Amino acid sequence: MSEVRLDEHAFLRELETIVHRAGERNVPLRAIGSVGIYYRIRHDPRAHGIYLHRHGVAHDGTPRFKDLDLASLEKHSSAIYKLFVKELGFTEDRETNALYGMFRNIYFHPHFSIDVFYDSLRFSHEIPLKNRFSPGVTLAPEDLFLGKSQIHVVTPADLADLAALLTAIPLSRMDRAYLGGLLGDDWGLWFDTRANLERVLHRLGEWIPNDRGLTEENLGVATEHVRQFLAFLEQLPKSRRWEKRAAKGTREPWFEDVDEVR
Repeated sequence: MSEVRLDEHAFLRELETIVHRAGERNVPLRAIGSVGIYYRIRHDPRAHGIYLHRHGVAHDGTPRFKDLDLASLEKHSSAIYKLFVKELGFTEDRETNALYGMFRNIYFHPHFSIDVFYDSLRFSHEIPLKNRFSPGVTLAPEDLFLGKSQIHVVTPADLADLAALLTAIPLSRMDRAYLGGLLGDDWGLWFDTRANLERVLHRLGEWIPNDRGLTEENLGVATEHVRQFLAFLEQLPKSRRWEKRAAKGTREPWFEDVDEVR
C-alpha cells in the first residue's frame, strides 16, 4: 500500500482501537514515527501548522500518512500475530516476518500497512525500548524524538516532524536525564542528532508563512525550541566512551546503513 486509505479521524480511531485491544491482552503496543508524532501534537495549533508544512499533506490541508509504525517487545510477537491475524483479520507479509521476525513484522490492515518494530528503534542507530512503554497511544516524546533524530539520511518530512514535535513539546518538558544518558554516551547518535537539528533550523529559515497555520510566531517558537536543544547537546556531560569515539570523528563509520527491510 502506498498510503493510508482513511481520513485522519478514522485512521486515528483505528490506531486507538489497535493499541487498546493489545492493552487488553497486556501487550504493549505504541505508535512511533510520523503518526506517533502527529498524534502527540495534533491539538497544538502552532505545532500542527509546522507539521502540515511537510510532504504528504493533502490539498485540503489535512495530513496524509503512508503507513502505521508501531513499537512493541519481541516476546509479545506471537500475541500480536494472534490479535492482528486471528482476531482482527489482518494479513501478514509472511516472507518479511519469517526473515526478520525478531526485529520487525509487517501486517496489512484493509486500509493501510502496519510495521511493528521490536525491542528497539533500530535505524541508523539503536534506541533500546525496554521499560519505555508508559501508558498511552504513543511512545514517550523522548523516544519519538530519538526515533527521528537518529536517522542519518533524513527527508524534508523527517525534518518537519522534528520541528513539529519540538514546537509542541520542548526540551523543558522532556526527560533530560534519559536523553542525556543516551546522547552523552553515544557520539554517533549525538553527532547525527545535532546535524539533523541544524538541518531543521535551516529549513525553518527557508519556510514562508502561509494560511494553513505556518505563522511567523510558530516559526519563531520552533526555532527557539530547536536552539535550546542544540545548546543542551553541547552542554550535556559526555562519557569516556563518547570522548573516545569522538576522537575518531567521521574517519570511521558512525551509523548503520538502513536497508529497505531489516
